[in-house]
Amino acid sequence: MSKNSIDPKQVEEFLILNPDFLKTNSHILNAIEIIHETGGAVSLIQRQVETLRKNYDSTSENLIKLIKIAEENEKIFEKTKTLILDLILSKTLTEIVSKTEETFLKDFSSDFCKLIFFKKNSNLPKGRIIDPKEAHKIIGKKYNAADIFCGPMNEKESSFIFGKSSGAKDCALVPIRNSECPGMLALGSKEVEKYSKENDTLFLEFVSESLSRLIERNMM
Repeated sequence: MSKNSIDPKQVEEFLILNPDFLKTNSHILNAIEIIHETGGAVSLIQRQVETLRKNYDSTSENLIKLIKIAEENEKIFEKTKTLILDLILSKTLTEIVSKTEETFLKDFSSDFCKLIFFKKNSNLPKGRIIDPKEAHKIIGKKYNAADIFCGPMNEKESSFIFGKSSGAKDCALVPIRNSECPGMLALGSKEVEKYSKENDTLFLEFVSESLSRLIERNMM
């Protein structure tokens, strides 16, 4: 390196060690020109302003997205609260089944909703009991009593749960954990990727726990 050449690393280190240098020598900022993406030259200050504007736009977009998510979550909370209050007033298992299904179809925009059970019970409406062995054979890979499944379903699975020619392509299978009357809340959609485990499981888990306790209460 010649005596007149300047090592960029030394410049960088100098500016880091002397943060007030550019502040006390602001004329340098105006003199520095940076080649812009368009090919023209802009001052360092202009470039900083442009960078800040881009960061602001990006932050604003993220904030708008977060506000939208918060608004959607608030709507889901209100709908869920209304459902649970209605279920608390239910006096029979038949009422619980019908109110749950009606609410998800009407208020939660589900194309299909069915509450099904894996154990015979005289208090349940007809057509709600499914043989657990048959269920395991057809939907065993997607349904388990420990976790909610959200994802695609094939024609055989759709027909088994919602009936022939239902055409559901996506589903949420929510376990009802009740030892006396174990079951499942099945939600179906004709849209692909309707249900997301990241977005939908929190309120579905709450509905599941509420249903489990209310079903137990109505069996006494």
